Amino acid sequence: MKHDVAVVVTTMCRDSLIRAVHSVYRQNYSGRMQVLVGVDFDPENRGGQLRKALGDAPDNVLLTWLDLHYSTSKRHGGVHDCLFGGSLRSALTLLANAEIVVYLDDDDWLHPDHIAQVMAAIEGKKWAFAYSIYADGNTAEALCADEIESVGVDMGVYSQKFGGFVRPSGLAIDKMKLLHLVHLWSCSPFPSGDGEDRLIFDRLRGEEHACTGNATVYYAIDPKDGMHETRLAYMAGKGVAPHLAAKAGSVR
Repeated sequence: MKHDVAVVVTTMCRDSLIRAVHSVYRQNYSGRMQVLVGVDFDPENRGGQLRKALGDAPDNVLLTWLDLHYSTSKRHGGVHDCLFGGSLRSALTLLANAEIVVYLDDDDWLHPDHIAQVMAAIEGKKWAFAYSIYADGNTAEALCADEIESVGVDMGVYSQKFGGFVRPSGLAIDKMKLLHLVHLWSCSPFPSGDGEDRLIFDRLRGEEHACTGNATVYYAIDPKDGMHETRLAYMAGKGVAPHLAAKAGSVR
């Protein structure tokens, strides 16, 4: 049966996957949802354990678990340039039995109102997004709304260099209207193997879209990220001074 919306999650079998998927289970949305979890790499052979820990989905949610038992990313012996999931985001997008696809990293999570709001925003558009909240992934503590990075087209600190930015987590696309872009999730414009989100955003910028206007995506910040000091300085200006330990399960 066709679903109203699908949520695509790629994972390296980190514990944070449970929080991410359960945040979809807790959505205040009555439509039919499909959650597609794709295992990119399972270094400690924990996939089966995590699958059980996800438990039973609500009646309006179908959980689809895909473990190929090999990685499609060059990082782990595959052939695709994107080091963060290889071709999985592209493949899961195509496999989703829904026209609207929302993306969620396995260390981020959603506010209960996110799906309902982004589904309202995307009506008649090709893509939609919500603002984000910087969060401590270790403690699940919300720290401060992100008003500098994932803030849309021609906005924020990336406006001059990249024409703005919207991070993958929480991003919703109408995949049938944007089918020609889906393969870009598997690519990388940089030797470092990242930047697939830049590729996608650069092509999305000129397409009709909308923002919910609310911050409903919890983004787990990583002290190893190159933007960390900028984020700390921004939060300090807001009166927020978090004491962040090394991020558990960091892939940087």
